[in-house]
Amino acid sequence: MLVDDDEALRQMLAMGLTQLGYLVEQAANITEACALIRRNQYSLVLSDYEMPDGTGLDLLAYVTESCPHLPVVLLTGHDDMPLAREAIAIGASDFLTKPFELRQVARVIEQNWVRVERDEERTAALTNTILAGTIRALVAAVDAKDPYTARHSERVSRIAGRLGEALGYPPERLRILEFAALLHDVGKIAVPHDILTKPGRLTPEEWEIIKQHPVRSAEIVAEVEPLTEVATIVRHHHERVDGRGYPDGLTGAMIPEFSRIIALADAYEAMTANRAYRTALTSAEAQELIRENLNAQFDPQFGTAFLALFADQELETFLAAA
Repeated sequence: MLVDDDEALRQMLAMGLTQLGYLVEQAANITEACALIRRNQYSLVLSDYEMPDGTGLDLLAYVTESCPHLPVVLLTGHDDMPLAREAIAIGASDFLTKPFELRQVARVIEQNWVRVERDEERTAALTNTILAGTIRALVAAVDAKDPYTARHSERVSRIAGRLGEALGYPPERLRILEFAALLHDVGKIAVPHDILTKPGRLTPEEWEIIKQHPVRSAEIVAEVEPLTEVATIVRHHHERVDGRGYPDGLTGAMIPEFSRIIALADAYEAMTANRAYRTALTSAEAQELIRENLNAQFDPQFGTAFLALFADQELETFLAAA
């Protein structure tokens, strides 16, 4: 957006930038500029310093508060370094003194876009690192509490991710799926240890406590703001397509797709691992149980795709390589 009360200069600069391939919107004063910023999204603001209803610093203050990541470059007819330092200090990205050539403006625009992209990449990398660390810490806490489920969540994540790849989900969706699979059991932190590791049959009261772990998982995960979708997925990973699952008794397509995928991965991994209350089933036995429960416990479309992964022992080989 180009903000300047000098219409002739504004039109000339807008025409030059348009010819260079930029999409330019114009504002004649600060009030008009603020109104446009409230309605639209911009990549950069070029603003004159002196205008009838205030200064470029006033507009800069508004942008800093409402759109803190939007670069603002101030244009002024005063060769005033103290003013430049003040503008930079309160958030301006750059400063150009009139008169200037169009190529100078274009260079400043490109420099600021590169800077913004670099900052966004750094922020995303830092966020991903922190997020991954948080997830690993939560999973480790569950694994430490119940030795029988050690590495369970990691293996469920690998299985779910492999099924997601086979189903054609793009990388950004696979990341959500794998995060949800890693975190599906974090609510077991709230389950008493003697219930979690009990070797015999659970009482009805103990089973009700176990059935609350998806709810607890969702509550814990929802505390991490970027994981709100993941929280919904983990809440429903024990639902059944026939409506006899928990905690909410959802049916069929009402259950999130990723919850239905994790249900398959979770069941297979649990059946083929030793537990305090039973020995492991073979892969073939687990596959047969899943096949028998399509349209009841498991989604038939996802279940069929999952069973297809066992052709030529593809999934077993994939897991053995972990």
